[in-house]
Amino acid sequence: MGLEGAEIRAMGEEAEAAEDFHQTRERLSFLQRQGVAVRFPEVWDEVGPRAAMLLEESDGAWFMWKGPTGPPDSEVLRRLLAHCAGLPQVTLVLRPEWELPDALAAAGFRPAGTFRTLLVDAAGEDEDVLGRMRASTRSRVRRALRFGFDFADDPGLLPRFHPFYADAMRNANSPDFAPEAYLRELLELPRVHLFGAVHGTEMAAGSVCLVNGDSVEARYVATNPEYRTQAALNFVHFQTMKWAAAQGLRYLDLSGIDGDETSEKTRLINRFKLGFGGTEFSYPVYCR
Repeated sequence: MGLEGAEIRAMGEEAEAAEDFHQTRERLSFLQRQGVAVRFPEVWDEVGPRAAMLLEESDGAWFMWKGPTGPPDSEVLRRLLAHCAGLPQVTLVLRPEWELPDALAAAGFRPAGTFRTLLVDAAGEDEDVLGRMRASTRSRVRRALRFGFDFADDPGLLPRFHPFYADAMRNANSPDFAPEAYLRELLELPRVHLFGAVHGTEMAAGSVCLVNGDSVEARYVATNPEYRTQAALNFVHFQTMKWAAAQGLRYLDLSGIDGDETSEKTRLINRFKLGFGGTEFSYPVYCR
């Protein structure tokens, strides 16, 4: 069951003080080093910066991902959106508390659906976390724990992770493929981690994660096919939740749910993610 209205806004306000990786100067600098065209308009008051949003260009269109930062305010949003006036197609994936329809409409933006993700509660002891999972997922995690994987937080595992990650992306015909050089540079950032299930000298599954607000987001994930039946990725997600809780983070963000289930493959991916429990969370999308 998803969250709506006041519950969504309360969660957004609770996370307000936590910096969002997608809208940071850290990510701005990273994108610039990658040669991506970016803009970073800010609104200041007498104390300092009030709000900001990071816009990035891709294939002639511009995107803002999970912003703006700062406390929501209609006039501040109007001032930020004024910086979009000279740009071609613009898509805004908004933090829910920033969905201010009058300000968006005045700048020419119209609703374009939602981006949905799944936030899995990482709080509690192991049995609390396992108890919130579906029975089949819980069984797979227990199987993986019995198998004896080691959990690693190590960017040095990238050369072992990337080959089976790349194969998985090619087999899925995914447009979201990240080259090894890109991930290597991304992993140099302090809030980016490569978590893995390791068995001897083999890497069985991996997850490149972003520490983002009050969650850790599993952004680039894959399983080594030789270890699929051992539920290696289930193990990685479970251990990532334990890591998140130890860092004072609240959620594992499983990075997107396809509400339309446009293929059997997306249905199976949704089923895998939903097995961990959690709550669907929606970001409103606006386009101009």
